[in-house]
Amino acid sequence: MDQAPKALFNPQAADARVLGVLQPELHDLPALLETWSEPTPLRVSGGGTTSRAAVSGCWSLDLSAHVRSVVWDGSTATVRIGAGSRVGDVLEVLVPHQRTFAAGLSGLPGMGYVLTGGMGPLSRRFGLAVDQLTTLTGVWGGGEPFRLERSRHGQTDEWRGLCGAAPFLAVVTEVELMTQKLQPLWVQQSSGAPQQLADWIETAEHAGAGVSLQWHWGESDQLTRLQVRCDPAPDHICIEGLHQLPPLASTPLGQPRLHGEVVGLLGPANSRGWRRLLPELQGLMDQRPHRNCSLSAQQLGEATAQVAVGETSFIHRDAVWKPWITAVWPAGDADRRQLSLAWLERVWQLLHTVCPGVHLAQLHDQLPFHQRELEQAFGAWLPSLRQLKRQRDPRCVLPPL
Repeated sequence: MDQAPKALFNPQAADARVLGVLQPELHDLPALLETWSEPTPLRVSGGGTTSRAAVSGCWSLDLSAHVRSVVWDGSTATVRIGAGSRVGDVLEVLVPHQRTFAAGLSGLPGMGYVLTGGMGPLSRRFGLAVDQLTTLTGVWGGGEPFRLERSRHGQTDEWRGLCGAAPFLAVVTEVELMTQKLQPLWVQQSSGAPQQLADWIETAEHAGAGVSLQWHWGESDQLTRLQVRCDPAPDHICIEGLHQLPPLASTPLGQPRLHGEVVGLLGPANSRGWRRLLPELQGLMDQRPHRNCSLSAQQLGEATAQVAVGETSFIHRDAVWKPWITAVWPAGDADRRQLSLAWLERVWQLLHTVCPGVHLAQLHDQLPFHQRELEQAFGAWLPSLRQLKRQRDPRCVLPPL
């Protein structure tokens, strides 16, 4: 099972000096987890988008080799997805059936996108991807196989834990999701000055469930925005669905190899608060230690708020905004890494006043703020999650909670 690493498109993961890569057949996975005696935690790689998919001095468990199926079931309008698949794979399979699912802004993420929440331009209308789950199949960190169904297990701690905190508890090998009818979308891309951001946010907070705003602040003096609508609007371009969604931000060409970390935050509607902190935020953007350090955000609310807090590990059901802070530095440059991470924490501290929650879509157990992230992601549910961790992954084979 020890094979050469696959090509990871996250440079930081790809550059990691892993001890080895495991690509087990599904029937071998329970015994592997139950008897694992090498260094822990194991790093699970499906889509391979995060920096923790492969870590120096650790073993990487690669699901892409044997768990990549995407199967449409017309009788139930659901789709079964192997955990080694990417979001874009799923969208492509569904298009011929005139169906789609609650995908995000990119087709590159793997099923970790779903298992940690899963938000995108249609979340305000249909809810989070994690809210669409009907079945979860996999192996607990302790080696016990499971198959949970929302209809039978939806009120259990196990279901709640896997829906938003699965990377700490289990290796999920397959999910089944509800789908939605594929319908045209209308998108508009534009740009503006930072001073316009508060107005954009205020307008978006008064929009209905069929409209969502995404924005990106890369250059210190300019923002880009992407508005997605479910109904026609002037100056908008019609696309077939999320599989044709344009990128939120362009990728600069000719860059040296870069590493980075991303922290996602969550907060309620608060355009006044954003307006108040905008001057200080502008100052931090002017002081970015690398030109690729950025701040982006996407809009939630409406349908995402209709699910009870206790049903999943995504507890921030009042969230209307998810901003994410991206710190970037040249690969191998320890000094620039420290500067960029310090900048990230300064931006985080400022935004905490309007976005006190965390969306834990990336793992950072190697960084000093890991515990703070856990507390702000899971709140009062965290002690129960830790108890579930002790029961289902007693030897901490998977990342620590």
